[in-house]
Amino acid sequence: MADVEALPRTPPQILGPFYPFMHTPIDGGDLTNGGKAAGTVLHLSGRILTDDGAPIVNARIEIWQANTHGRYAHPNDTTTQPLDPAFHGFAVVHTDAQGGYAVKTIRPRAYQVSPGRWRPAHIHFQVDSSSERLVTQMYFEGDEYNATDAWRNSTVRAGALTVDPTPRADGSQEATFDIVMMRA
Repeated sequence: MADVEALPRTPPQILGPFYPFMHTPIDGGDLTNGGKAAGTVLHLSGRILTDDGAPIVNARIEIWQANTHGRYAHPNDTTTQPLDPAFHGFAVVHTDAQGGYAVKTIRPRAYQVSPGRWRPAHIHFQVDSSSERLVTQMYFEGDEYNATDAWRNSTVRAGALTVDPTPRADGSQEATFDIVMMRA
């Protein structure tokens, strides 16, 4: 039997200053509150795999992000961008028997972290399997701040963290973001 080349592990990223520790994540994959949230709807799906390509079943995935205006529902986000009361910026889902997950969210916007310094639009992921935890972030192809973001560019494999959503007929977008961990 031939040796199978291991899939490269998804690069880890920082947890970030806006982890929503004070909120309980909504259980399920609809962060849009039934489509009531402002912004472009993003249908995001993918698989959680081991480095040998096996699906990780029942992995717990926490997802959190800024809203369409670039604002987190977090007390440390003191920007003047508006909050969206219809947007749930924090959810938890579990993978199915094939390691798959799906969420319906909105496409976030970049936000300013200090004068002249911006973070590109991104979505945070914390994935827990039975033996490993991985924190990472997913970025968007073409974001004007990708090239200057220290965290995104802290890995030589920034492309592994970047998606290029495709438009759907209903005006929403869809993207696939697979995550590879070392073991289940």
